[in-house]
Amino acid sequence: MRIRIPFSAVSVFGLAALVAVPLAITLYLNAAANVRTTQLLLAERAERLVDAVEHRLGTLLRPVEREAAEIARAVAEGRIGIGRGAEIDTYMLGVLSAAPEVASVSLAEPSGRVRRWDRAQRAPTSANRPELAARLAPETVAQGAGWRVPYYMRQHGGAVLLYDTPLYREGRFLGLLGLIVPLSDLSLELADLAAETGVTPYALYGGQEVLAHPALAGKKLTAADASEGPLPTISQINDPVIERLHQGGASEPFGMRALRGAQAVAVTVGGERYVCIHREAIGFPGQHWTVGAYLNVARAGFASEMQRTLHAILVGLAVLAVSMLAAVLGGRCLGRPVRALAQAANAVRDDRLEEVKPLPRSRIAEFDDASESFNRMVAGLRERTLIRDTLGRFVSEEVAKSLLSGGGRIEPTEAKATVLVCDLEDFTQLTDALGPRGTVDFLNAYFEVVVAIVERHGGVITQFQGDAILAVFNLPIVNPDHAANALRAAIELVRITDEQAFAGVHARNRVGLYTGRVLAGAVGSRGRLSYTVHGNAVNLASRIEALNKDYGTRILLAGKTAERCPGFELRKVADAEIRGYGEPVPLYTP
Repeated sequence: MRIRIPFSAVSVFGLAALVAVPLAITLYLNAAANVRTTQLLLAERAERLVDAVEHRLGTLLRPVEREAAEIARAVAEGRIGIGRGAEIDTYMLGVLSAAPEVASVSLAEPSGRVRRWDRAQRAPTSANRPELAARLAPETVAQGAGWRVPYYMRQHGGAVLLYDTPLYREGRFLGLLGLIVPLSDLSLELADLAAETGVTPYALYGGQEVLAHPALAGKKLTAADASEGPLPTISQINDPVIERLHQGGASEPFGMRALRGAQAVAVTVGGERYVCIHREAIGFPGQHWTVGAYLNVARAGFASEMQRTLHAILVGLAVLAVSMLAAVLGGRCLGRPVRALAQAANAVRDDRLEEVKPLPRSRIAEFDDASESFNRMVAGLRERTLIRDTLGRFVSEEVAKSLLSGGGRIEPTEAKATVLVCDLEDFTQLTDALGPRGTVDFLNAYFEVVVAIVERHGGVITQFQGDAILAVFNLPIVNPDHAANALRAAIELVRITDEQAFAGVHARNRVGLYTGRVLAGAVGSRGRLSYTVHGNAVNLASRIEALNKDYGTRILLAGKTAERCPGFELRKVADAEIRGYGEPVPLYTP
C-alpha cells in the first residue's frame, strides 16, 4: 500500500524543519559548549577543594613518613644502634623536637621489649610485653612501612594514628618503629582550612567513622567515649549534611559532571542545597580514607555559573519555541485551503454535492485560482446532476447517465440479453373497482417496488405499458450473469405481490423471460425519444408471459434462459408452440 502524506503535514513540518533545524543545531552547539565550559570550570574549582583537604592532611602526615624513613636508614647504616640506650634516647628525643606533629615514638624489639619516647614526659619508658613477640615475627612485619588502623590512647586524650616502620640492618630484623600522631591535630588543620575557604572539609575512615572534622578540633575523648570505637561515627559529630550525604539517594549535580579525580553528590538539608566533593585519599593507599568537603550552593556562588548558562539555554529555547509556533501557524495557513479542497473533492467523488460549500478566497494567487475553478466545476456538476435526476424520473438512471455522457445521444447497441416482461392478473377488473385515482395510486406504489427490485438485480426497465413492464438485463449495463439475475428478479417480483399490499390493494403478477439477441437504442422523433429494446426476444418474452395463464404458473422462462441459470431448481412445463416461432420452445418454471 502506497504511503500518502497530507499536504498540511508537509507544509507544517516542512516549514517547522526549515526554521527549527538550523536554529536548533546552532542553539545546541552553543549550549553544549557553554555547559561544557561551565562544567569544566566548576569541576576544576571543586577538585581544588579536595586537593586542599588532602594537602592539609599531607602537610601533617608526610613529615612523619619522612622521619620514619630517615630513622630506618640511620639504623640500617649503623649510625644509631638499637642496643645503645643513651645514644638512641638522644636521637629519638631529637626526632620529637624536629617533628612537632609526632606525639610519641615507640620501638618494639623481637623479644617483646618496648621502649617509648613521649613528648610530654621527655624521658623514655621501657616495658616487657612478651605477647608482642608473635606480632613481631619477620613474616608478620614483612608488609613494610605504612599507616595502621587508628586506635585510642588515654595519654593523648583520643584516637591516634600509628605509622609503623620495620628496622633492618644487614638483612636482620631489629624491631618495629612506631610514630604516633594524635588525630585531634588533623581536625585542627581542617578547622583552619574551613576558616580560610568557607567550606566544611572532612576525612572519613572506612566510610562511616570520622578521622578529622572541624567539629573535632581540640576535642578530647575519654575512655568511655571510645568504648564503642576509637573514632566517632558520622552520626556522633552532629553534622546533618554529612549524615544526609551518606544515607544514600543523593543525586549527582549536573554542573559537576566533568569531574574526573573526584565524585560529587548533592542533597537538600533544612531547605538549603549542599554539594559534596569527595574521593579516596590518593596518598594513603589501602587505608580506606575518604577526603572531601561540602559547601552551601547558594553561599558559595557555585550556582551562578550554571544559572547563567541555564538562562542562556532558556532564552534560546524560547526563541526556538516562538519560531516553531510561527512555522506551525504558517504551515497550517498553507495547508488549510488544500485540506478544504481535498475534503470537497472527496464529497464530489462520493456524489455528495449537497455537502460541498463554496471554497473561500485566498490571498495566495494559485490557491485563489484553484478555489474559483473548483467552485465553478461544482456549480456545473450540480446542474448536470439536476438534469440527470430529472431525466431519471422518466428513464432509468443508467439510461440518463448514458445520455449525459454521450452528449444527449445514445448509440444503438446489439447484444445477447435476457428480456423480462411482467404483467398483472385481472388488471381490467381491478381498475374498474379502484377508479382512475385509486388505479394511479396503486400503480405508483406497485411500480416503486418493482423498479427497485429490477434495478437491484442489474436490470433496466425500458417501458411501462399500462400495468406491464419491459425490462432488459445486460443492456445498457453489462451483466455477464444476466439470465440468473433476471430469474432472481422474477422470483422476487412474484413473492413481493404475495406478501405486500400496494396503496392498500393486493394483486398478483406473472413474469415471462427469454434470452436472445436484442437491439437497444433511442427511437422517436427529433424532439421526443424513447430508449427501448427491439428484436424477436422481446416478442417471445411477452408471449411466454401470456402463457402463464394457460399453464397456471406465475413464472415461465424459455430453455435458452434456463440453460444460463445453474443452481436453480426448475421444472419443465411444456414444449410450447409459440406463434411466430418455427419450432417448439421448452418452458420451465421455478
